[in-house]
Amino acid sequence: MNEWLITEGLLGDAKFYTGEEWRTRGEQLHDEALLVLMIDGSALHTILNYGGDTSEFDDLIESFGFWYELGYSWSVGFYPAEDYDFSPLQCSYASKLKDQRWQRKAKLIKERAGYSCQDCGATAALDAHHCYYANMRHGFEPWEYPLGAFRALCRTCHEARERAEIRMRAFMASLTKTEMDSIRDALGHAFYWYQPGAVSAFLSALGPEERHILGGVDHLRLGRTNAN
Repeated sequence: MNEWLITEGLLGDAKFYTGEEWRTRGEQLHDEALLVLMIDGSALHTILNYGGDTSEFDDLIESFGFWYELGYSWSVGFYPAEDYDFSPLQCSYASKLKDQRWQRKAKLIKERAGYSCQDCGATAALDAHHCYYANMRHGFEPWEYPLGAFRALCRTCHEARERAEIRMRAFMASLTKTEMDSIRDALGHAFYWYQPGAVSAFLSALGPEERHILGGVDHLRLGRTNAN
């Protein structure tokens, strides 16, 4: 969840406490919580207290077999759901995709996509595609990812995207961690102001001459988002 909060720009000054650490503070609420998140100074505070969209946060917590409640306006307690099976699954990945928890997650991903492929718009049979996997040492199950980690794809786009993601990872092998962070942040900033296609056209147009730069800027002018 910490990585999701960072990716979504929600972490801010939020801080996690184990249940034991929290109880040593002597607070009056969350005495039975397994984990407590102090969200004062975090954008999550605004979302949870003032009616923001909590659907992805709700789903992520549920995916791990927990439920949460606000205690103070600045604290969130997390509690294990009754009857949730936390025992590790000793089975193949294919078998895990038959688990009811994955079936529920996959259905939700397709519903959110309007039962259309998010790459080409087709309404053929869809797959719920993991766009990334966490470090395998964390042992995350297929359903223990935020909704933003998935795309609903038709079979053709699913196969094509897997190949494209392999090529992207191969490209990143030539970059340092600092370079990857810098490029990700720069693209995130650019995509806020300009449509991804316009940013791509701008970069593709760049060359050694002034006319190349001006041509690229023309693409950006035509691809402003509603944020402009």
